[in-house]
Amino acid sequence: MRKDEYRSTLIEPGVWHITDYRGGSMYLVVGNEKALLIDTGMGEGDLKSFIGSITEKPVEVVLTHAHWDHIMQAGQFERVYLNHRDFQIIELFKIKVDHRNFLDVREKERFNLGGRELEVIEVPGHTPGSIVFLDRENKLLFSGDAVGAGHTWMHLPGCLPLREYLESLKKLKEIDSFEKIYHGHLSGTQLKPFEPDYLEDLIKAVEGVNDGSLKGETYPYGNFKGLYVTYGKAVLVYNPENI
Repeated sequence: MRKDEYRSTLIEPGVWHITDYRGGSMYLVVGNEKALLIDTGMGEGDLKSFIGSITEKPVEVVLTHAHWDHIMQAGQFERVYLNHRDFQIIELFKIKVDHRNFLDVREKERFNLGGRELEVIEVPGHTPGSIVFLDRENKLLFSGDAVGAGHTWMHLPGCLPLREYLESLKKLKEIDSFEKIYHGHLSGTQLKPFEPDYLEDLIKAVEGVNDGSLKGETYPYGNFKGLYVTYGKAVLVYNPENI
């Protein structure tokens, strides 16, 4: 797959999964009046034109968080939302993205697309300003990296302590209004989302590290050192100095 190439798959009525050369997941949710693009990936192509080939409706963009593989090409769009706490992540990693058009978005704000509504829920942890989007009527949650992607990375610079992340996860679990979790790195030919029990496993993994019942092993992947533990379906990667 070329760096300027994108691919889309219809995964739910009115919901397209879009991926780029790095395998990141973007989601286009189309209502009767307008569409919402969740994340803009890391590709180097004309994402705006690609989205225009899927829908002619006006498009607004929301970013689950400010890591490079979710935010590049956001500058192609006129109206982009990012939680204010993640502007520090752009500076921390010196991410080269045009964020002059970025607007703040916060807990309980809603995006009404016409016959479809997505609610913002703040889930700080992976980054200080991580947010997820809940489609209550269709029982869908679009989580970015806030609820992992197989391996939940909590060992990066800028991640909050695990004890704060645990509070966020428990708050999300209490909402209990979703049956599918479409996360930030969906892969495989079936593009299968997580079920709610993944969130329960992730909570248990964080609790196990916090209370010492789970012992971490050296994480062998990526550019940042960390330890990892496994509980059920969840793999939690963490910094032992940031618990």
